[in-house]
Amino acid sequence: MIAQIVFSLIGGLALFLYGISLISKGFQKVAGERISKILETFTGSPIRGIMTGASITAIIQSSSVTTVTLVGLVNAGVLTLQQSVGVIMGANIGTTVTAQIVAFKVGMYALPVIAIGCLLWFMPKDKYQSLGQILIGFGILFLGMNFMSGGAKPLRELPFFLNMLVNFGKQPILGVFAGALFTAIIQSSSATSGLVIALSMQGLLNLNSAICLIFGADIGTCVTALLASIGTSISAKRTAVVHLLFNVLGVLIFLSILPLFAQVVSKTSTSLPRQIANALTLFNVGNTLIVLPFVSLLVVMVKRIVPGEEVVIDRGIKYIEKHILVMPPVALTQATKETIRLAEMVSKMLHNCQRIFLNSNRNNRKLIKTVVKMEEASDEIYLAISDYLVKLSQTFLTKDQSRKLAGLNHVITEIERIADHVNNIAQLAKHKVNRNLPFSSKAMGQLQYMFSKVKEVYDDVVVGLKNEDNEIAYKVIQGESEIDDIEKKLHADHIKRLEEGICLPEAGILFVDIVRNLERIGDHTDSIAHVILAEF
Repeated sequence: MIAQIVFSLIGGLALFLYGISLISKGFQKVAGERISKILETFTGSPIRGIMTGASITAIIQSSSVTTVTLVGLVNAGVLTLQQSVGVIMGANIGTTVTAQIVAFKVGMYALPVIAIGCLLWFMPKDKYQSLGQILIGFGILFLGMNFMSGGAKPLRELPFFLNMLVNFGKQPILGVFAGALFTAIIQSSSATSGLVIALSMQGLLNLNSAICLIFGADIGTCVTALLASIGTSISAKRTAVVHLLFNVLGVLIFLSILPLFAQVVSKTSTSLPRQIANALTLFNVGNTLIVLPFVSLLVVMVKRIVPGEEVVIDRGIKYIEKHILVMPPVALTQATKETIRLAEMVSKMLHNCQRIFLNSNRNNRKLIKTVVKMEEASDEIYLAISDYLVKLSQTFLTKDQSRKLAGLNHVITEIERIADHVNNIAQLAKHKVNRNLPFSSKAMGQLQYMFSKVKEVYDDVVVGLKNEDNEIAYKVIQGESEIDDIEKKLHADHIKRLEEGICLPEAGILFVDIVRNLERIGDHTDSIAHVILAEF
């Protein structure tokens, strides 16, 4: 009998989890990239964030997908920590939809729903296939509920199991811990809620015990976001901790009024499974209403728990605006301003890279991360400018304006390539730090000299671009020739150091790669200078 119970419960739970996975993937095929876009667009205030988080999670049937996506967007700098709080609250509310669905006696509909889903799955169009996948997912979820409920029935004859469940009601902390641990292992609060409801259908749980288990499930589900935040930015880590702190605070608040809360919930329905689903919904809605006025305080608390300074990089567009495309001369001026802003961002990247090699200290890892983030932001700005220039080229332009637009296209491409080379140097620096590879004092001095020269020439071209100054452009071209000479000398000196055994071979390879990337930055800077002379 024990084997039959275990197989039915585990198999039913596996089907339930697989059903949720199919539903989630089906909706992601339909919504896909729009999930990120919706989160970016509709999270301007906590209320909008709550509504967005609840809607997305209710649709895709997975708070884990919502929170992991959220952590990713915060890590990318698309959303702020403050914006993420409302979405987290909403995701907790949205995930209760699963419990509300399975509280119905849905088992009898499992096979018909799977059959309809299969028919749609074999349709030729993608949208029908995605809908079919969603229905198959729901059918398998319902089937899982059937197995869990049927498997739980013989448990009524096991005194040990019954006493354990009763203790969850008498000692709420045990129930919360059990629910949290189980959910952390299977990483699905919906599955835990489904199992709790299945046990209640067989009369194995009272309301108090069930409430404690679902409280624990809300804490256990935070593990997914916490795991996703490993290796991310400070803000992304804080987002995951906000999720945990919000749920823990809610559980503590509602545990303190558990008898009253259970009494209120018992009035909502005569069916125990429905009472449990309602308890989950009321808990998450109530927790949101209680914490909502204190969102700023919650953020402050999380910043204390996860200390550190986050590097804030402005990856948005500042000057270009599609509405001014009807005024091509103005649009061209704004596009030039945005290009100069991009060039100045890359200058800061180059400066940070130089600091990495100038200062041998523990801040190097932070500087490397900063450069990498800035390169990602520069890619986004480059694409936005490029797209804008394409649209601008389709308007009426004079011959001079067309020439300047072509020049800007050339310039942003060269700047983007320079950013790539700076990022390459940051990655080489990361390798140097990780491997603890030393450069000789002479090699460091030469590297600093070349960095300074490249930075000087690049900053000159930015000024030349800003002022459309031909004299500075000529100076840059001359400076690039000097960079070529420096690169040749450094390469020759490096070979000499290797022959004398002064330099380690692995460190030597890094040195040569860094010098090569600096020389290529000089080449692209020279190209920008020629554009200034020819087309500005």
